[in-house]
Amino acid sequence: MKTEHDASIDTATAEALRLFAERITAKYDVLDMMLFGSRARGDHARDSDADVAVLLRGDHQRLLPTKLAMADEAFDVLLETGIRIQPLPIWEDEWADPDHYANPRLLKNIAREGLRL
Repeated sequence: MKTEHDASIDTATAEALRLFAERITAKYDVLDMMLFGSRARGDHARDSDADVAVLLRGDHQRLLPTKLAMADEAFDVLLETGIRIQPLPIWEDEWADPDHYANPRLLKNIAREGLRL
């Protein structure tokens, strides 16, 4: 996994990610956050979303309510910055053992191309 300094993240995306991280870390026990997808690769269009894996510590919560709550925070960031963030909550044990995750290829892809925030 790369750090955000390994690739160029445009200023608007960086600001949106900073605001999103502030909001999410205030509400969840976050282990790490990674940008993945087209914005991490640098081949995004102007209106592409910013895919963000949010690694969480602790007991599993229900995925859909957690994802929707994070999406609410992302919507507020969209209104402030114009950048749409698509959060993906992943619990620490899922990250440690991707083969037991619903979509192991996705986690392996995030590990390969993701930019640590």
